[in-house]
Amino acid sequence: MSIYLGNITFNQVFDKLGYKLTNQDKIIWSKYHNSKADLSGMDDCFHVFDIPIEIHFKGKNAREAIMKMFTSDKLVESKGTFKVCSVK
Repeated sequence: MSIYLGNITFNQVFDKLGYKLTNQDKIIWSKYHNSKADLSGMDDCFHVFDIPIEIHFKGKNAREAIMKMFTSDKLVESKGTFKVCSVK
C-alpha cells in the first residue's frame, strides 16, 4: 500500500512541476481540482500529490483537462517526471 502526501495548489504548479499555466488553465483547474485526496464528492476531478508527485484523476473530462493544461509548450523548467494515474 502506497502513502501519498500533500495537495499541490494551482499557485504551486510552477515551483513543483515546472509548468507555467495560464489564466484559462486556472479556470479549468478550479473546475476539476479536488482538494480531497480520495477524489470523493466529484465525478470528474483530479488531485495533485506532493509526495510522490503524482496526479490522480477520475473521469474523461478531468483527463482531458489535465492533457490541456500540461502541454509541452507550458513546460518552462523541468523538475523531473511525475506520474498521472486513473482512479476508479
